[in-house]
Amino acid sequence: MKKFLFLTIILLLTSCQDVDDNKPLLTHSKKKQPVYIVNPNRHLNVAEFWISQLHEPDKEIMNQKKIQQFNNQTAYRKGTLNYFKDINREYGSKWIKEKLLKNFNGLREKVKYFPDNTKISAGFFQNIKKEMNLKSLSGKKITTRYALCVNYSDQKIIPTQESLLKKKNQIYFDRNQNSALDIATPIAILHSTADNAWHYGIGPTSSGWVRNSDIAFGKRDDILNYINSKNFVVTTSAKTPLLFQGSYHDYFRMGVKLPYLLSVDNDMVVMVPTRNSQGELVFKNGTVKTNNVHIGYLPYTPRNILTQAFKFLHLPYGWGGMFGEQDCSKFIQETYATTGIRLPRNSASQGNVGEAKIDLELFTKEARHKELQKWGIVGGTILHLKGHITLYIGEYKGEPFIIHTVWGSSSKHFALGRTAVTSLNFNGYLGKIDKITNIVQ
Repeated sequence: MKKFLFLTIILLLTSCQDVDDNKPLLTHSKKKQPVYIVNPNRHLNVAEFWISQLHEPDKEIMNQKKIQQFNNQTAYRKGTLNYFKDINREYGSKWIKEKLLKNFNGLREKVKYFPDNTKISAGFFQNIKKEMNLKSLSGKKITTRYALCVNYSDQKIIPTQESLLKKKNQIYFDRNQNSALDIATPIAILHSTADNAWHYGIGPTSSGWVRNSDIAFGKRDDILNYINSKNFVVTTSAKTPLLFQGSYHDYFRMGVKLPYLLSVDNDMVVMVPTRNSQGELVFKNGTVKTNNVHIGYLPYTPRNILTQAFKFLHLPYGWGGMFGEQDCSKFIQETYATTGIRLPRNSASQGNVGEAKIDLELFTKEARHKELQKWGIVGGTILHLKGHITLYIGEYKGEPFIIHTVWGSSSKHFALGRTAVTSLNFNGYLGKIDKITNIVQ
């Protein structure tokens, strides 16, 4: 009996031991290699592990009143969020033309190849420019048209579905991919291509070209009433399937707000925008699973943010929303959207929200760690470094950890290309973070 008890204790102790739990599991090979296991300590990949270390995981970081104030600051003081209600009813044609040309010329100078590694010809851009129908922008004012996305829609810098690459074989980085818009995203349409196949418009956090087949035109007031519905659900799964009469139509990513009608068994009936044969907006009833949505916004607490963030764990990286996935900033944006917090689209703008932020560029690595220990809020702090943004999830054995959707290649290993929990020392990030941003008012 004593021997059995002794063995049990040994097993319990060894089962909790950590083996290089803050480093990716790599061989000693000098060749670059894939990272199959990021954290050999399996417990680090569970949200509850981090939640259990918190003293008050259910304490609200901000209530809805303060969240609205925070959003207003992002929109009006920072200028990185667009409210549909504030969109101008008309815009100067010169301003639109200059914006389109700036985007066109900027992309043309940046990209060189198609995905099959053939060179992009000058003729390709000439044809695109012709299709952009810039000559029609000769009047003084352009009347704004209004639309809602009816499908998951890739938002492009220039009006083409072609992937355009900076370097050969970079097929995962279509530089023409500006963002991706979920169903029910409002857009203010300012211009169209000559064949009416593409429309250029202003979205909530980004502007670009969307396909005609992905949107439906409607009246401004109808769209305002739709997006401001008081009875609503917010999607809380990484992907929430939408069904029409029991048949799959598309999916929503996390944080999409939809008017809520009623519940039937394990389903919720929501109002969804569709388009008729003339491209006009028609609202239709669809269903989503109850466990994929929440009535109203989630309370903004450490528990909820960590729980939502960990739902993305191991999901693929998608530059600008390519392949229906998310990149580093979209991951952050979607996670916080479940609580009603509306963050900008790119990582630099996200790092600049609010006033509770600390610039770390002149700090040593050790000093950056001390500042994070002093000011970091688990579930309420995002960390910016050049071209990347991460979510702070706490400390383990005196080392800071993050969850992030990361490409993450290095000289030693190939890209992770997924959402992962890593030490902040992963790829030397601790010495590279230049800003601590607390999502507070």
